[in-house]
Amino acid sequence: MSTEPLFKTKKFYITNTLSGKKEEFKTIKEGKVSFYSCGPTVYGALHIGNARALLFADLMFRWLDHIGYEVQFVRNYTDVDDKIIKKATQEKRTSLEVAKEWMAYCEEDLKLLKISADTYKGLKKSTFRSVNVTDSIADIVGLIDQIIERGHGYVVDGEVFYSIESYKTYGQLSGKNVDDLQAGARVGVDQKKKHPADFSLWKPHKKEIAAEPSWNPSSFSAKKFSVEGRPGWHIECSAMILKHLGESIDLHHGGQDLIFPHHENEIAQSEGGTGKPFCKHWVHHAFLTSGNEKMSKSLGNILTIRQFIEKYSAEILKFLYLSFHYRTAVPYTEETIDQVLGELERIYKAKKWATTVLETKTQETNAEAEKEWKPVFEKLVKLKEKIEADLFNDLNTVGAMAELLTVIREINRVSGLPLKPTLGKISVADLFLNFLTSQKTSKDVFSYPDFFGVFGENPDNALARLEKIRQGLLEERTGTSLPSEAEIQKFIEERKQARISKNFARGDEIRKELEAKGIILIDSPQGTTWRVK
Repeated sequence: MSTEPLFKTKKFYITNTLSGKKEEFKTIKEGKVSFYSCGPTVYGALHIGNARALLFADLMFRWLDHIGYEVQFVRNYTDVDDKIIKKATQEKRTSLEVAKEWMAYCEEDLKLLKISADTYKGLKKSTFRSVNVTDSIADIVGLIDQIIERGHGYVVDGEVFYSIESYKTYGQLSGKNVDDLQAGARVGVDQKKKHPADFSLWKPHKKEIAAEPSWNPSSFSAKKFSVEGRPGWHIECSAMILKHLGESIDLHHGGQDLIFPHHENEIAQSEGGTGKPFCKHWVHHAFLTSGNEKMSKSLGNILTIRQFIEKYSAEILKFLYLSFHYRTAVPYTEETIDQVLGELERIYKAKKWATTVLETKTQETNAEAEKEWKPVFEKLVKLKEKIEADLFNDLNTVGAMAELLTVIREINRVSGLPLKPTLGKISVADLFLNFLTSQKTSKDVFSYPDFFGVFGENPDNALARLEKIRQGLLEERTGTSLPSEAEIQKFIEERKQARISKNFARGDEIRKELEAKGIILIDSPQGTTWRVK
């Protein structure tokens, strides 16, 4: 077996926003990846739309580590921002107090999602660092000085602006044209700017706003300006990247809404300050939508991460995003949630089946049974390869999950046949459980890393939780309560007796009565079970 890292034997392709094409992922230094992801602005609870950015960056980080790269992953907190200042003003506090409070709150959310610094300690060679703006002020001032010195920045009344006309390739990421930006400028644009789209690198302190933080750049040995103030939004990420990852990086990630102006401006100011290429690969994920709109605090259509986890679970949120390609918008609808619950149920039922089979092992062989189980085993052996092929192809988690569910469909088909337990069935159960959990079992044919962060629960507990969620959703949607488990069992027993006495009409009536109450009966050779409709 080859000991070479996977990235040397297979090509990883990712869609690069800069070129608009799916490209082979190539790094500046072989075997090493410098990776930056734009993190949250901390002025309130994170919502599940924010979670898509956090979970996709986590998946990318774990994937790159899995295929053998040594990754330096940096994710930031924006703790200096107009939105934070506005909230602090409303609450009569300083913006730094507000930011500190909500940063701590966000950290708890990350722990619930299992994507905090503590959860990355088991990775091969890769490292993670969480950074924030207030620890990088001196670096921001230093970069602004470089921008001014290289002729891309200018100072008016203590405010430092970036001149987009000085940077000849401005618009390369977003496809925006400088002339179009000039023509489309709003009435009342800041007259201090040379061009309407010039953006602020440093803002003078407004003494009338008590909540606004400020720093004096003269204390940082600024060569070109020394006005007390605070950084603009765009310069913050450029400076933190320069400080922690260097002048040129391999990978930069964020939501589609950040392409313009934030990431476009990052390129201009980073390359304008250093004179070096900024980033090789730009990756952007699509939105979570509520109705036909992006989920956002400003629209007031949010469900926080904490609220979602309390109602469902962190696993369901993760599986929701794995069920859609990262460049596809995710509709947050009843139908989407029902689909996710149904697919997770199928996976956990298969896990329960495998667990039960391994608890009742047999040494019997049966030619007819072995003939049925052999092709399922062969498909399981190829499952890892097929899933990896999907992930090497633009992190296609949709395809990867479809491969898993296809194999489960085959397991269900054969396990439903009247076949005795055999060594073939044991082998399939063993291999499936090993794949699903990354745990060592009696036949460790392969061990696939559980970087998806799902399917790790005890199947009985997971299925009970999913059933409870379904029951809660049905009651919420219909406004009626479901019958108790004791009542359902009473109906099942009555139906059993009716069928024994050949009163099949009454048996059908009971089934319909329960279905009208939201309960579906499931008959099998082992007896009758039920689930919420």
